[in-house]
Amino acid sequence: MARLIGETPFNHSEMILYDFVMRELPDYICASFSPNISLREGEVKECDMLLFVPHMGVYILEICGASAFEYSEGEYYYIYKNGRRVNMRERRGGLRLRGVRYQVKEYLKRKFNITPLVYEFACFPDIMINNIDSSILPPDFDPAHIITADDLKSSLRFLYKLMSCSIYTQEMTASHKNAQEREKLFTDLTDKKVNTLFRFWNTGCMLTERPENPPLIFLSYNQLNSERAEEIKELLEARDVFVWRAPEDVPAGTYYMDHEMQAIEACDLFLILLSYSSQESKEVRIEFEKAVELNKKIFPLWIDDCVPNEYYSKHLEKYQWRKMPVNDINVIEEIIRTVKMHP
Repeated sequence: MARLIGETPFNHSEMILYDFVMRELPDYICASFSPNISLREGEVKECDMLLFVPHMGVYILEICGASAFEYSEGEYYYIYKNGRRVNMRERRGGLRLRGVRYQVKEYLKRKFNITPLVYEFACFPDIMINNIDSSILPPDFDPAHIITADDLKSSLRFLYKLMSCSIYTQEMTASHKNAQEREKLFTDLTDKKVNTLFRFWNTGCMLTERPENPPLIFLSYNQLNSERAEEIKELLEARDVFVWRAPEDVPAGTYYMDHEMQAIEACDLFLILLSYSSQESKEVRIEFEKAVELNKKIFPLWIDDCVPNEYYSKHLEKYQWRKMPVNDINVIEEIIRTVKMHP
């Protein structure tokens, strides 16, 4: 099944698409429902859905819950299951899609330093388009950019629709010299890049030139210190380092410990926030022992003035630790130097 970025949707039409994506699509594809795209401070736009498909591109889906189309007295309408009729001119996905497409492209370039091809679709999970009389569709409704219930019958049919859109779009622009020049600026959305998007989409790090494998810190802490953990995470990510932190980096509906063990294995530095509560935490101890087992770089950081218990007095003897009861930029910089240091 595909990999999910963020939370499971709850809207009926989105759930139809979610069930299909998670059941039918291969695991090299990443899907994100209702992601926020921001370009400037205070300016945020929400997409219905993004698909990241290696070697094909990024696909924006504007999801509409209509169950039928209708043409009456020169006007086109969406018809919903509750009988509501909405004039298409009042809810045209195309204009919104073009705006979101631009923002998605700029967001990917600014935050991840990649410029993949970006395509857009209007998606109607409740409509079987093959059973609809084409005369009731608006003349500017482009079939190449529409996904319906027919396309959700199998993964092959769905992926064929995505690829057909890519080919169609490139053929439409092939005769334009400017379009051809722009094509040269696009970068292939490799499996590695998609994996980076999957792992780090929700981080706050804003970096112009981002490596494909950015430095990664695993943040181990007790939930009683969650506010402090969030402060430290923000300070680190503002300096171009990614931080993995539970529970926000654990996908909904999954067993958190499995993801924690995988994140510890992948991390470049294990940052353990030690306090009166964390040194008595069974979970923190399990994480610490896993990091020791994997021979990870470990940075113990005491965030209060408690006396180390017997276990940590013994096991932290060979590690250089620091105290930071209040935020100290010098300690933060030392953590960053440590995570970027070659083994």
